[in-house]
Amino acid sequence: MTTTVGLTLEPLDVLFFRDGRPFGAGTHGKSQLPLPQTLAGALWTALLEKFGCDFGELARLVRAERASLPDAIARAGGASWLASVRVRGPWLARPENKEHKLEVLMPVPAVLHVDKKRERATSGTLPQLRPMRPDRLPGWQPPKSTPALWPLWVRHPQPTEPATGYLTRAGLDAFLRGDAVPSDEVIKPDALFGFDRRTGIGINADRLSAEESLIYGANFLVLKPNVTLYAEAILPDGIDSKTFAGINTVAFGGEGRRVRLTVLNQPYSWPDHTPTEHRQKPLVLLTTPALFDRRWQPASLAGRLVAAAVPGAVAVSGWDLARGGPKPNRFAVMAGSTYFLDLPLNPWPETLSDSDPDQQQGWGCFIKGVWTEG
Repeated sequence: MTTTVGLTLEPLDVLFFRDGRPFGAGTHGKSQLPLPQTLAGALWTALLEKFGCDFGELARLVRAERASLPDAIARAGGASWLASVRVRGPWLARPENKEHKLEVLMPVPAVLHVDKKRERATSGTLPQLRPMRPDRLPGWQPPKSTPALWPLWVRHPQPTEPATGYLTRAGLDAFLRGDAVPSDEVIKPDALFGFDRRTGIGINADRLSAEESLIYGANFLVLKPNVTLYAEAILPDGIDSKTFAGINTVAFGGEGRRVRLTVLNQPYSWPDHTPTEHRQKPLVLLTTPALFDRRWQPASLAGRLVAAAVPGAVAVSGWDLARGGPKPNRFAVMAGSTYFLDLPLNPWPETLSDSDPDQQQGWGCFIKGVWTEG
């Protein structure tokens, strides 16, 4: 039986998480929020270091001998079970009460809107996009790839636009129950994090002096006071939270910036709402970006999908240290994407991402809720 360990990552300095754009002299790099693969890489690296893995030998075995990862880790001095550690997150979080319990904050679901008249957006409840039967919307043309898809419609007297920010636990519970979401349960991004703009200069590796022509700018991520990152590690059978003992800080993101790693007494209690009435149907909300073979469509939801709200995609790349080369550029569906289903899945997948390696890194984490056909 696996063990889920709740972790917090508290930045000791500003952090830097590059997007997929080139970055060098004369350019300006802008940090984004960390992606699942960055978190997974940081935790796996910390565990491999603790258990004595020789990274040079690991890379040689993977590149030259094409050894499987568990075999390569074992032969490089580590423990083979490290290859099966699964990671979830990261998510923004803040203290919930004086007992230091956490409130994990979720990106606003893509179906929640606000009134375009900003003075109206600070009170009341948020308008929501709801699935509508195609025969009730003249002129509806579904995508050719999903001809049975229903349109989404918002019933509101004024023009609306997608809401931005993060939902509190109370707001998230209301949404997952199918209730109206109070607008004051949305936290604006600038209340949780900001960006620190800095200018740097390249260093000549031979002379260890500044290269005057290699000036660059960068925006670093700064979390507000009392805001932290929450993550989970799913450990294989027989391995418990003591695995993280002695790992006090972890390199996280670019420039070797570090975060303080804390193991919680118990993982976060995620909300889970399932249909209890005849007219209720299931929905799933992505809590981390997801990677699918068919762009925005999860293979696991095939034959069950009624409607979907997908706000966009985020470019994903990176560097594969073990294989010594860049990862292919892909586009992940954004967290907050909402999928309406006609029937629940049995069983539910571990995450919604299509491939097991992506699931292991934490792409496509989701929580379940309900919706009612209007």
